[in-house]
Amino acid sequence: MQHIMIGTLTLYEVFAYFFCYSFLGWVTEVAFHAVTQGKFVNRGFLNGPVCPIYGTGMVAVLLILGENISRAWLVFLVGVGLPTLIELVTGWVLERFFHNKWWDYSSRRFNLKGYICLEFSILWGVAVLFAVEVVHPAVAWFSGLFNELWGTVFISFCLALLIADVVVTVLQVLKLNRILGEIDRAADRMRKGSDLIGSGVASATLFVDKKAKELKERFDERLDALAARLPRRFFSAFPDLRSRRSPEAVKLARERLLLFEARLKARKEEKKKKKGN
Repeated sequence: MQHIMIGTLTLYEVFAYFFCYSFLGWVTEVAFHAVTQGKFVNRGFLNGPVCPIYGTGMVAVLLILGENISRAWLVFLVGVGLPTLIELVTGWVLERFFHNKWWDYSSRRFNLKGYICLEFSILWGVAVLFAVEVVHPAVAWFSGLFNELWGTVFISFCLALLIADVVVTVLQVLKLNRILGEIDRAADRMRKGSDLIGSGVASATLFVDKKAKELKERFDERLDALAARLPRRFFSAFPDLRSRRSPEAVKLARERLLLFEARLKARKEEKKKKKGN
């Protein structure tokens, strides 16, 4: 493994850097969310303490740069472009096959379908430059501590854990999608039932409202007829008139008389206007 070359890196270095940066990326994500949210959040698509997108990105950057790793401006440009491309493809693939969007930059300016955005692309460039200049020497030193045998054992162990984690995570996502589907179907049934009940309630309400309006119109007509027969003199002569038997009726009759008289007055004024014209 340490004698097979892929570009400027050995096969062992490719795997070792991948796992180191996947772990460091996970640590960075956890630390960032601990500061911003005030609690521990196990970040990443997988269950284990790795974010493979970081490992993939850094290994790809190292392979592309090769001997040009000392050129800071080139490191920054590659750091902007390559991780952005990986993030875009990864986001699309995860949503395409697992039907869930695992991150969303839609609320940020200059984003593309919520998968990537200019702000984070620039941050990727700065982060890659920092990693190459500051972090990578330590990662390379740590990876070089293992001889060929123990290095192979270490990589094989990490790879076995990663494969197991991927299998478990995929099963969990499929279960999540199945449960979400059941929730959707249950919500749909509940919504249809609610719509049916609501439609019935609305129809009943409109029917009752219509009947209530008709009843009120008949009631008003009846009151107007009764008001026309009321001895209005008593109400004028005795403004504080009360009735022990029908206290509400007196109040209602007084109000109806006022309305009746107001309508009569309005009709007389209309007739005068018509005659005047």
